[in-house]
Amino acid sequence: MELRELKSVDVWQMVRVLKKFNIRAAFSSLDKDLLRLSSLKAPTMVDEDGNIVPLPKDQWTQAQTKAMERARAAKDELTWQILGVVMENIERCENEVNTLLVMGTGTDMETIREMSADDYLALIVQYVTREGFSDFFTHAMRLLSGKSFSRDSIVTAVTSIK
Repeated sequence: MELRELKSVDVWQMVRVLKKFNIRAAFSSLDKDLLRLSSLKAPTMVDEDGNIVPLPKDQWTQAQTKAMERARAAKDELTWQILGVVMENIERCENEVNTLLVMGTGTDMETIREMSADDYLALIVQYVTREGFSDFFTHAMRLLSGKSFSRDSIVTAVTSIK
């Protein structure tokens, strides 16, 4: 089943799902080093017009390249940890997860509920491993756990959904 790109309307449904989880326990189960590493952003520079733009990869130093590789690996591992949290807590938030899947696929609730177990689990894996989800989850976890709660962290959480 095809998923559409994450949008800002998905934020509130994802927050509903997260609130159904025991958020403090879920947060504490995630590797803090992975959270820190996964939030590393690509190197930037200031262009001729004074705008901050990504530094082209061919201009990265060896250290920057290695750091970004570590950040990508951390993000991948964090995604699997998040999937574990989802699967451990899915019974508490079945309706909210199903609503999120309906929103993401454009199908109806009946279709989601009638999927085979294999297809349903594959769709959940596809949802949480998609581009932008782990960024959102990381920022949302910080916001909902009371850590790094600032205007900038809210803007970052919302803009991580492209």
